[in-house]
Amino acid sequence: MNKIYIEISKLRNVFMGIASQYTDKKYESEDAVQMLMLYFLKMNPDTLKKIYNKDGKKGIIKYGAVALRRSFTSPRSEYYYTYKK
Repeated sequence: MNKIYIEISKLRNVFMGIASQYTDKKYESEDAVQMLMLYFLKMNPDTLKKIYNKDGKKGIIKYGAVALRRSFTSPRSEYYYTYKK
């Protein structure tokens, strides 16, 4: 499991690039990526292993991109509640 978390931490710059597509403010992007990292840490380890074993880094990036998009657009997300409400 630690290997997966290390790989996720190496993808921070990729997630920052994805987050910057939704907002121009750097601090908002950083907060959204931080919330994503916490989401990965809190999620079911078996689900995370399945994603990583099936698609590797590419699968983690795709999953993170969807989670980031939802955090910026869904009114029920923690990010949206913090910055948009």
